[in-house]
Amino acid sequence: MGVLRSDPLLALFLVVALGAALARVRIKGVGLGPAAALFAGLAVSAIEPDLADLPAIIPLFGLALFIYTVGLASGPAFFGGLRQDGFKVSVAVIVLLGAVGLAVAGVSALFDFDDGARAGLFAGSQTNTPALSAALEQLAPEIREGEVTDPVVGYSLAYPLGVLSMIAAAGLSLRRLRHPSRRDARTPTVARSRNVTGATLIVTRSDLPELGELRSWEGERLTFSRVEHDGEVDLATNDVRLTPGDLCTVIGDPDVVDRFVDWAGHRSERHLALDRKKLDFRRISVSRRELAGARLREVDLEGRFGAMATRVRRGDADLVVDRDFVLRLGDRVRVVGPAEKMGAIAEALGDSDGGLSEVDPLGFATGLAIGLVLAQVAIPLPGGGEVELGVGGGPLIAALVLGTVSRTGPFTWQIPHAANLTIRQLGVLLFLGGVGIRSGATFADAVGTRVGLQLAIAGVLVTVATAAMTTIMVRVLGRDPVDGAGMIAGIQTQPAVLAFAAERAEGDERIDAGYALVFPLAMILKLIIVQLLI
Repeated sequence: MGVLRSDPLLALFLVVALGAALARVRIKGVGLGPAAALFAGLAVSAIEPDLADLPAIIPLFGLALFIYTVGLASGPAFFGGLRQDGFKVSVAVIVLLGAVGLAVAGVSALFDFDDGARAGLFAGSQTNTPALSAALEQLAPEIREGEVTDPVVGYSLAYPLGVLSMIAAAGLSLRRLRHPSRRDARTPTVARSRNVTGATLIVTRSDLPELGELRSWEGERLTFSRVEHDGEVDLATNDVRLTPGDLCTVIGDPDVVDRFVDWAGHRSERHLALDRKKLDFRRISVSRRELAGARLREVDLEGRFGAMATRVRRGDADLVVDRDFVLRLGDRVRVVGPAEKMGAIAEALGDSDGGLSEVDPLGFATGLAIGLVLAQVAIPLPGGGEVELGVGGGPLIAALVLGTVSRTGPFTWQIPHAANLTIRQLGVLLFLGGVGIRSGATFADAVGTRVGLQLAIAGVLVTVATAAMTTIMVRVLGRDPVDGAGMIAGIQTQPAVLAFAAERAEGDERIDAGYALVFPLAMILKLIIVQLLI
């Protein structure tokens, strides 16, 4: 242990390694995922309390990286969600966290907790480090004089319970998942790759409109790639009107494709994609920075090359596209067009393997710096006092905006999907492992005391109540199970729950969208409520 005490980085990565091993343990297919690093850190630090001196900058650095990359990826979905039903969700979050604050006040009155224990219980049950920091700052004189319980005690005891209860809630939400919702208005173009299909239609109807009108058939999104008319195969452009006897390739959700085929004609055993004499197809990666945030209509594949994009793979998901689809660095575009133009199309999009992992250091560092400046901005409270967004809030807000903007002059805010996931994973492991190491000793010392036992019981009551109320709120709002799991993580303002849900949902972007939709408001409300409880 002497080596670990003298080398905090060694201790940190040992904890991360132990957490990774623990994460592989699954019970009925359920594991802790990256959250295991937190509990590994608590255990190691409890055994060797001196490790709690790990520099605070390490978990804060990890938190900043994690939160910023989440915001970059989820910005467009966040603002889309606000336009869709942001008011209703915001009211629900305010009511929920207000009820949690009342629950903490009630439980604290039952056990006769002082201001410090009450604030620590709230911050820990909500796993909100900025709330703890706000409480410590406000109670600093009383803590030094020994007049109140150190909020860290309540925080340390309730924190693991808060993580576990919300992991359970997110897991229960995802257990309702059978297949991605086809009618999720917040992410209408997202469909898991295993659920995207193509079929060749033989047209029998004579009253079909142009394909441009059929791309949003019955409110569902479809893509058409090839049409065969009188033996000639051509692109299925928006101005094409299908007539009886034509063949057409239809792409989308399997249920939607099946219903459309039955409505417009019937399925053919032929596959037009196999006919590559005139039209070829290829996956081409978007790596040119100037295309970050560009719409497909701006790229103008049809006008420039006589080609079209039929779908986009982002991470492990296939996305059904239209001309307004917004490209991100790292997207892999499936292009259908003349074989002799594929080289020129690849050059236009970039198609660089190296570009898929490259991060613009100017944009990334500047954006994160903006977020850290926002973290320090004081927000005045009614009746006096002020709060700060902290590292958990400032970088997120900056990233939500910048990720939506994508590019500003020489600054490329967006980063490739693969690079985003790598940085995100590193960040969450540094954060969770660091928090575990710094909290383990305090946690172990408090467990055996009367106040510690009471705080543990209170933590169970509050966290279970929070998880139950959050689950009910998500159900009442009628959220998709995947999106709902992200909202549960966001309301808890907890990266570990987000990481767990993202892993269980196999990287579905609706997790990030749900998280980002509620996280900023939840963060601000918790900073306010913890100070109202003192």
